[in-house]
Amino acid sequence: MMLFLPLGVDNTELERLPRVSITIAAICIVAFFISWVVPSNPLGVGENELRSLLEQSLEHPDLEFPPACAERLLSDSGRRLVRNMHQRVAESDGAESVTNRQQGLNERCEELIAQHDSSLLSRFSLVPARGLAQPGWLTYMFLHLGWMHLLGNLLFFYVTSLLLEDAWGRPLFAGFYVVGGLVAGVAHYAIDPASESVMVGASGAVAACMGAFCLRFAQRRVRIGYFVWLLKIFRGTFPVPGWVWGGLWFGNEVLNYYLLGNNTGVAVMAHIGGFVFGFAGASLLRVTQLEERVVAPALAAKQGGWVADPRLAEAQEALDQGDRTAARAGFQRLLKTQPDHTDALLSLGRMDLEDGKTQAGTARVERALHTLAGRASTDALWFAMEPLVSLLPIDALRPASAWKLAQALDTEDAPPASLETTEALYSVAGGGAGIIAVRALIRATELRMAHYKDLERAAGYLARAKPLLTGEAATAGDRVRELDAEITRVLEENAWKKRDAAPTPTVNAPPAPPRIFPCRIVSMTDMALTVEAANGQRRTMAMAEVLAIAVGMLPVAGPPGTPPRQTVLTDLVLSWGSANEGARVLRVNVAGLALNHFYPGVAPREAYARFLADMLERTNANALPDASSLKQGQYPRFNSEAELSQHYYGGSAAAA
Repeated sequence: MMLFLPLGVDNTELERLPRVSITIAAICIVAFFISWVVPSNPLGVGENELRSLLEQSLEHPDLEFPPACAERLLSDSGRRLVRNMHQRVAESDGAESVTNRQQGLNERCEELIAQHDSSLLSRFSLVPARGLAQPGWLTYMFLHLGWMHLLGNLLFFYVTSLLLEDAWGRPLFAGFYVVGGLVAGVAHYAIDPASESVMVGASGAVAACMGAFCLRFAQRRVRIGYFVWLLKIFRGTFPVPGWVWGGLWFGNEVLNYYLLGNNTGVAVMAHIGGFVFGFAGASLLRVTQLEERVVAPALAAKQGGWVADPRLAEAQEALDQGDRTAARAGFQRLLKTQPDHTDALLSLGRMDLEDGKTQAGTARVERALHTLAGRASTDALWFAMEPLVSLLPIDALRPASAWKLAQALDTEDAPPASLETTEALYSVAGGGAGIIAVRALIRATELRMAHYKDLERAAGYLARAKPLLTGEAATAGDRVRELDAEITRVLEENAWKKRDAAPTPTVNAPPAPPRIFPCRIVSMTDMALTVEAANGQRRTMAMAEVLAIAVGMLPVAGPPGTPPRQTVLTDLVLSWGSANEGARVLRVNVAGLALNHFYPGVAPREAYARFLADMLERTNANALPDASSLKQGQYPRFNSEAELSQHYYGGSAAAA
């Protein structure tokens, strides 16, 4: 004996409560109790009555069993028994006796058919012979014949519906489910419009969900449970991609129809029709990009969040799970339709750099950063660029791109951590020609002198600039000579000071202000964390990068006439900074934690406690104010964000 059943989808994370799916399942359960559990004879005819009718027919095989009765009341095995019975040769008791018995049999069949037709299941099932004007077109998909029928359909519905509703939104998914059930019913109807057999069950609509799932979530891993009994019992689970699971199921249905037709007691053609509709519907959404252009923005606007392309989220999720092949394929598919998608370019470029594909990775990252430099703020650009600094060979950038990036980063409110990179970009831009190259080298000199006091390297920049002072670039000659003279003067002064200076006491400089990056958490695994800044830029980091987790309560104004309520801020400290650079902190408010997404069904306070416990365990970070306070839910209170930042990091916070 072998049994294989889908148990769920690995690492399912939902953005919203699947209310439509829950409602559909609840309707099926309530309808099942009303139509199957409560009635003593759910189909209107008891087994004893049918047995008595068959026994009467077997005793008198010369009687004709009414075809309508056989079609509507008997199973396939019962119909075969009746057909075989009429092939036997039997003696007749006389014409009058046969006529009387036949009339009695017909009347009894009519009574049983009337009882059958009056049952709830029969009245609201789909019967092709009733034509188009019947409620069964809508109601059949919520009725079921027995516990196994109900539980089997709900299991497959659970596996497929949650992610579809989450991706498409409640209205679209609800309409898709109903239309999928209607199409499945039409497919069943088209095979035999004169059939008197009843059809009930959600499997046609669920098949539509499966068809859409195996395309929309083709790479998601469906967890399959198996039970094999061959002299010894084998049991366990294994994952398969969604397209494999759905494809095998559909192939099995097609094979069943080819070998056995639609007369197996299972509406196989309804399954096939529903699956084809679901696959076609998902294909239409993909080809027209309606999900990306209409559905996703509408969902994001309704939730007050940022718009994220679902294909990007799917590829990023694959990357978080360690499936780099699927992630790379996902990013590449997205870039085929949106070649300038910065998040996809940055993610794919980083993968290339990590895999040693320096040329391809540099080209993709350069293209993305060049786009961001023209439209993003300094902080947003640095937020995207910072994780790549250690991987990206800056000297491989084109001088024009390096100049544009350096200009975008070189602002008054630039993060201190970006200064060295900005200088390096100016140095690369100085490898070009003309006035731009000279200006880049001049600015690199100024940055080196102002922030690092490294006059030798500054002198090197000027040495590179001097040969370029021809043509239009000659207009910058005065500034080059001015800086050259300044460097010479300072070098001479330093030489005298070094010889004559006496030891002086060290004075501690005030701490540099922390850099605060407001963001939200997009995904979280045991090893990695993905956050999204307010401008939509995403960054994936290892859990080990989080050095500390700080928590604080702040007052928030409530409705007029009510006292302020308290909300919580959670800081993820990525760097404690230095004398020249403040701490680097990701700040997440309550909504940005997405607690109902990571801990569905858990009360908010308990969910937050679990979040802190999970983060502290996965990051091994320090807890602020201390681990004991966070564990007990005793969070310090502050009057403002500035006070919280001052308390934990010192200095005046600078929002990024």
